[in-house]
Amino acid sequence: MSALSRSRPQRGFALIELVMVLLLVSVLVIAASAGWPDREVNLDAQAQQLAGDIRYVQSLSMSRGQRFRINFFVNSYNMSDRGGATIAHPVVGVADVMFDSGIALGTTNNFLVFDGKGVPHSDAALPGTPLGANAVVTLTLGADSRTLIISRETGRVLVQ
Repeated sequence: MSALSRSRPQRGFALIELVMVLLLVSVLVIAASAGWPDREVNLDAQAQQLAGDIRYVQSLSMSRGQRFRINFFVNSYNMSDRGGATIAHPVVGVADVMFDSGIALGTTNNFLVFDGKGVPHSDAALPGTPLGANAVVTLTLGADSRTLIISRETGRVLVQ
């Protein structure tokens, strides 16, 4: 048997096979990235973080038996004690928590104060004025928005 009549098994890919795989992967990546709802996911994440931080301020007030407040600004928020001194965020470690680019905050109150029982108030004076209606905080990103509703009786936070 001659050396020419024996065929060797092929190893690797043919050039056309490699090009076809790369083309298919490219099409899938483009299709997946075009439909990715990153703006909506980002807005949801920011709304959930703010809701958690409002709950954190309420729990600080209840656990320490004194007033704490959350202060709202257009592109950020912070937390402060009853004397008005800002406190560092427990996770990020800074006083002012900034929203991601393009997210704006709108609210019926510039701040919320929680008393030692966890009841939200609209002012920092003692004994304070409990909320007359639910507090509403809205985060907006382009045409999308998420609304946080803080119950006037209990301080419960709902994200819609």
